[in-house]
Amino acid sequence: MTNHGDERITATRHLWAARGWVLLMFALSIDLIVRTLMLRQHPGQYLDIALIWMATTLYVAIGTTASGVELHGGRLWKMWPIIPLVVVVNMVTSARMGSVPTFTDVAASAVSATVGFSLTIVVVRGIYAGWERRTLGRRSREG
Repeated sequence: MTNHGDERITATRHLWAARGWVLLMFALSIDLIVRTLMLRQHPGQYLDIALIWMATTLYVAIGTTASGVELHGGRLWKMWPIIPLVVVVNMVTSARMGSVPTFTDVAASAVSATVGFSLTIVVVRGIYAGWERRTLGRRSREG
């Protein structure tokens, strides 16, 4: 094995690091789902895993965006159909945990998912716009 650091070795390391990150996120997601839905554990028992998962996801998303790579190729607004999925998952989870979802619960879930998703888009676009101004000058590429 060579220690020579050319771009192919660096690219291979980055490829495997990305695959490892995806595997970690998938494993932590499955662990949280099992703890919530099947074991019915109290959230205080797995809050550390949820926080690690969220912090890692935010770190990668913000770091990637700050480096000049738009998340989802700049088509993040096309992901709005994910909101009904979030609402359904919230309702199924609350039903499995023993709570009967009411109309108020469904409405609150829809509003919180919409606000959270919108806030994420605004923050990521702001970070990317800052990168564009810093790297490309005052005007963006489109302007």
